[in-house]
Amino acid sequence: MICNSNVLKALSFFALMSITACSTNNAINSPTNQKNTSYSTTALNLKSLQSINAITPQLAKHRVVFVGEQHTQYSDHLNQLAIIKNLHKRWGENTSIGLEMIQQPYQSVLDDYITGRINEHEMLKNTQWFDRWRYDFRLYQPIFSYAKANNIPLVALNIPKELTQKITKVGIKGLSKKERQQLPAVIDRSSKAYTKRITSVFSKHSHTSSKGIAKFLDAQLAWDEGMAFAAAKYLKKNPVKRMVIIAGGGHVINRSGIPNRLDRQINSRSAVVLNNVGETPSATQGDFLLFSPEKKLPTKGMMGILMANGKNGVTVNSTVFHSTAAKAGVLKGDVIVAIDGQVIQSSADVKIWGFDKKPDDAVKLKLRRKNKIIFKELILKGKSLVNPHKLSK
Repeated sequence: MICNSNVLKALSFFALMSITACSTNNAINSPTNQKNTSYSTTALNLKSLQSINAITPQLAKHRVVFVGEQHTQYSDHLNQLAIIKNLHKRWGENTSIGLEMIQQPYQSVLDDYITGRINEHEMLKNTQWFDRWRYDFRLYQPIFSYAKANNIPLVALNIPKELTQKITKVGIKGLSKKERQQLPAVIDRSSKAYTKRITSVFSKHSHTSSKGIAKFLDAQLAWDEGMAFAAAKYLKKNPVKRMVIIAGGGHVINRSGIPNRLDRQINSRSAVVLNNVGETPSATQGDFLLFSPEKKLPTKGMMGILMANGKNGVTVNSTVFHSTAAKAGVLKGDVIVAIDGQVIQSSADVKIWGFDKKPDDAVKLKLRRKNKIIFKELILKGKSLVNPHKLSK
């Protein structure tokens, strides 16, 4: 577990400033548009940047604090952890954490994890983390561990993946009555800026028809409104609770994704904190902007196996040339039956087993090769470069 002071030290410092201090409304006015020839330029005084500790009192006044993220940026998640720790010191037992990463049907799993009825590996398996969210759990592990150690409720916010996927195909109107009941009754479409931003994102990555854009917009609306509704439901049920919500920056920027929808339901204005939004921050994007140097996850222990789910279990597609698995004699076509005594039924089971493994950890593999059971022992390596031209046959 990393304490707040160590986090700050590891990242040099978390620089945090109010975005309103760098409003671009009057950034540069052309002389031809003014009565005189002088420029009106807004300047940002870098010497006045504040630390996370310094702005915590401002954040603590809000009932809900959003902290956006780029999912793969470890520094973003360390920033989230620092804010959670600081607010927990002020909010105490009234603290809760809302998660985009977990879908609503798995709330009971989070409850079991926090109360200690299941361990971390069981939580990952029962929430189907590596099938539904897929990002490296180590990015989020410090947050989950802190929540469990301090008995802070974790709240599943996301709607089921199956529902989002179907909406992208048939739109909200194409859902069955049972499926529609999984979404809030009211889905606010009033924000023209939101519609413009979402359709612009879709247009850059697709050339489908206007109907396709409409369905994509429906999916995003359902996603954001569904998460806002889940957070509001929890906060209404627990009127003394406050919440830090961690979600992708696209869901919180400009307040039009989740924040305004949640604010409307709980009649309280939330605070929005953003991580590294790019080169042109604007006062309309949120309340605070975090600047922090990039930080990478520790090196992970790797076997050097490329695998796939098959009818008979997890099959080895190939092994990386000169990897520890190749040297141990693991072959293409081998079926992974168990690792370190843990039964393997899917590739997600392998990821759950291995997410916290380190270089030099010893591993025992139980494999099925044709109709014969064989055992292999190997030592994990720090790097396993997947080069398609250097895979064993």
